[in-house]
Amino acid sequence: MNPGRGLPPECETIDLRTPTGERIDLTGEWAGSGGLAASTFERTWLNQIGDCVYGSVLGGAFVRDADSDASLTNLSGRLGSDFRIEFEVVMVFQDTQFAFGEYSAMVMVIEWDADGRIRLREDRDPGETASRCPQGSVACPAPVIWYRVDEPPVSS
Repeated sequence: MNPGRGLPPECETIDLRTPTGERIDLTGEWAGSGGLAASTFERTWLNQIGDCVYGSVLGGAFVRDADSDASLTNLSGRLGSDFRIEFEVVMVFQDTQFAFGEYSAMVMVIEWDADGRIRLREDRDPGETASRCPQGSVACPAPVIWYRVDEPPVSS
């Protein structure tokens, strides 16, 4: 965060701390499981400015030089003192056999795994349908779980 530039309109300062007392800043590159689109490989970049969190999720061919589906998703959300981020999810581009909704909402929870690493977990149970999932015969993917790319999980 660059405090010299101020905050965007509607964003406020927030001081959330890890269990060890370090200030939480979600800015950086994240990856994990669950996926926002039909891509088999995704990378997420987040920028936290005060309590506002903005991001982009690149999937498939955008991330790897491969002949696979591609997707681009934008995220915009607010971080609460309850360690939850309420994201608006906007699918900008998706090259796949089936499409997820162009607009949806998703709640991510900040938590720590057994190894003490920060992770972001979609707040829903496996098998539970999310607003971002296609309706009909296609199953909703597992809930999204992201870890910082520079701090991958040690245990499963």
